[in-house]
Amino acid sequence: MYDIRIANDIHGLWSAVPMPWTQDGKLDEAILERNINRLASIPCDGIYCTDSDGEFYAIELDEFASFVATFTHHMAPHNCSIQIGVTWTNTQGIIDRIKVCLDHGVSAVHICYPYWMPLNKEDVKHFWATLAQAVPSSRWIHYNTPRGHVHMGADEYRWLASEFPEQFIGTKLGTQNFLELSDIIGSTPQIAHMLTDFTVVPGMMLGGRGTYSFWVNTLPDWHRQLLNHCKEQRWPEAMEMQSKFNRWEKACIEPIVGQGYLHGIIGKARGEASGFLEDPGYTRDPYTPVSQPLVEQIKQDFRKWWQEELTHESFAVLKTQS
Repeated sequence: MYDIRIANDIHGLWSAVPMPWTQDGKLDEAILERNINRLASIPCDGIYCTDSDGEFYAIELDEFASFVATFTHHMAPHNCSIQIGVTWTNTQGIIDRIKVCLDHGVSAVHICYPYWMPLNKEDVKHFWATLAQAVPSSRWIHYNTPRGHVHMGADEYRWLASEFPEQFIGTKLGTQNFLELSDIIGSTPQIAHMLTDFTVVPGMMLGGRGTYSFWVNTLPDWHRQLLNHCKEQRWPEAMEMQSKFNRWEKACIEPIVGQGYLHGIIGKARGEASGFLEDPGYTRDPYTPVSQPLVEQIKQDFRKWWQEELTHESFAVLKTQS
């Protein structure tokens, strides 16, 4: 039977909380706690960790287990839903991470396919069947990104929903193809389809339930307003906001992404532009932080693009109170 309780919990504005490292590569737990408190106060509908913005690829299993214990502890006081990414390079590594999550009371997990080599059709079927058998109480949000090397369109999601109706409850749709979004969301409306920041408004117009967001970590009140517009079906206002965000990303962020600063690395530079969340700016080898001259350029561009929106943001007050 479809797990409607957990599926109904997947909606609205979710933050991809970044991983704050110390200079020697350890988790800065105090900063993580303060950032969780700030995100919950927006309010976010949910907070998740250890996808790309959480640098999952740099966290071995023992550290992952320690982090999940810390993350769930600091999330417990908040009326805010929780999910955890469990992607790894092989199936057993994913199973091991799911078991850690279940041990800490988290059943909703983000799963991307093992990403080093492409999987064939039989590999895909075997992958999901193995997860269903090994950790049947887990609930899956498929992380649909090209780095998974497997194209998941409407046909593939109909199959997954049919074969594993108890486990498969949601998606994180990385595609920016409007026709594909229409087909996926329209053909599996029982699934909680969540959009990324670039397609929030058109995706929610099609029936998507919300967004897994990095931008909420930079302009939280703005993003809360965007989701409120969508919830109330104020589509012209929402599309105006969506368009401005996409133009900003195209003009100011894509040139830096083109230099190889991706995912959580560029996410930290975006966050530094506003200072809503704390972050020491460290990343784990071999991935280096965005260079300081480029960070300063982002800050300058940010102040120009978002000057008006910043006058309505309340996070400066939140920071002084934390």
